[in-house]
Amino acid sequence: MLSGDAQGCGVASCHVAFLGARVSCGMSELSVRVVGVGDAFTARYYNACLLFEAGDQRLLVDAPPALARALRDHSLASRDTVGLDDIDHVLITHLHGDHCGGLEQLLFWRRFVTGRKTTIHAIPEVLAGLWDARLRGGMDTLMHPDGSHTSLTLADYAEVQVLAPGVTRLGPLELEWRRTIHHIPTSALRVRVGERVIGYSADTAFDAGLIAWLAASDLFFHETNFGVHTPLASLLALPEAQRRHMRLIHYPDQLDPVGLAIACAREGERLTP
Repeated sequence: MLSGDAQGCGVASCHVAFLGARVSCGMSELSVRVVGVGDAFTARYYNACLLFEAGDQRLLVDAPPALARALRDHSLASRDTVGLDDIDHVLITHLHGDHCGGLEQLLFWRRFVTGRKTTIHAIPEVLAGLWDARLRGGMDTLMHPDGSHTSLTLADYAEVQVLAPGVTRLGPLELEWRRTIHHIPTSALRVRVGERVIGYSADTAFDAGLIAWLAASDLFFHETNFGVHTPLASLLALPEAQRRHMRLIHYPDQLDPVGLAIACAREGERLTP
């Protein structure tokens, strides 16, 4: 039996690809690859990161450190190659380093190797601090071979798209967001294609209203961790009707992912609701 297979995932009408093996029990255009599942302190996993796809459209949600290696290892596991060249759109949920620490790598690669800008999507509060608080120190000056320097801004590296209230359309993807309860501004997400919806909590304290919003999805990922995050016990106490559509993510290394009443997302999976 596969870890995180169709029987154990508790998600109706799903398609799972894990370590090259494939189980199908329904078809849909919308899919999501699990690139990373770990928290900020993980020594076992990559930091939490998801890649949504529909047709030729890809949306990376968060850009953790070692992004290129995470995508390579995911490609080896799934036998379906994706790399920095393929990331034309990235959505940053918030500015903690485990969620945006790989953005510099992505933007440098796209500027100096690919020669094509990516588009960054985020809520206004995240975009307001992204350049000055996270990227500027290592990216605002470019030295030329003759020793001269050029000053750069975020616009030199990427297109920027503000996530406004309501629905944002990105090709076939329809994006909706909701604020979470976290130290800094953070957005949860629902991604829809037609009648199929996948949700993601991003980082948050326990929030029954957010869970109800996410539970309208066919499948949703919810974080669990220590501190001002969502305790596992709170999620285990939810009604089974909500738990069966949920996958745990952003979990600590100390959590044993085997045998829980809520399935853990696994790096290398590709899920289709």
